[in-house]
Amino acid sequence: MGNVSMLVVCVAVIFSLVSVSQTAPVSQTCEELLKPLEMKTTDPLNGNWYLIASSNNQKGARTWLKLLMKNMWSQISPMPLPNMVSNSFYVKPWDGSCFSYNFNMTLEDNKLKWTYTGPMTSGFLSTCPDCLILETKFTIHGNTYTSMDLYSRRREITAGELLHFKTQADCRKLSSLIEIKSTTEHCPVTAESIPNMEENLQKLADVMERDNVNGSQPGVLEQGLVLQVNAQQVAPDRQTRQRQYQKAEVATT
Repeated sequence: MGNVSMLVVCVAVIFSLVSVSQTAPVSQTCEELLKPLEMKTTDPLNGNWYLIASSNNQKGARTWLKLLMKNMWSQISPMPLPNMVSNSFYVKPWDGSCFSYNFNMTLEDNKLKWTYTGPMTSGFLSTCPDCLILETKFTIHGNTYTSMDLYSRRREITAGELLHFKTQADCRKLSSLIEIKSTTEHCPVTAESIPNMEENLQKLADVMERDNVNGSQPGVLEQGLVLQVNAQQVAPDRQTRQRQYQKAEVATT
């Protein structure tokens, strides 16, 4: 389910679930569309969820999603404590490689809470019956941002269901939607976990925030991401990809 950068964006990125209502009638107001969905237990969260679309008001998050994340799915599992779940993300970047990331989430006062480059809090919004919208709030260096992420049990939803989500994002005045290639092949559960993922995500979040403050055009982050993509069309091995990422990181400083 959420997101601050990659997973923040990606995390952000983070999940969906059972909900209510199909398409949004034209007569629905923003107040009705943004009414929180009650989530009393974590039971409906368990299982597999595919990221369908995302919207975010943090500068750089949209670029990261467009350039670096081909698709993502999430596997949520119960934990011994009744109000906690384990969330495993499986992300396929632009080069076709795979990586995973795992963290725990707590359901408190009808909201999911976890730590991902900082405290994250997600509320639930109504959407299609086998979907869930997570509206996530996160703070970086004192600046608060909002992301909306639409997940579904299905890899593809209807145009009406997507329009419902777009209207909700418009009500929050978020950026235009990024639709994820959810029908393409996803990463397996055996995908490698990236070492020092939290540290890397924090660095990415810091770069995105620095770009926000500087207001550079085009953004510092965008330049770095383009360098990553253009450095080599498809890196032949992990070592080469890591060198590309390091080169792009230097270029953004």
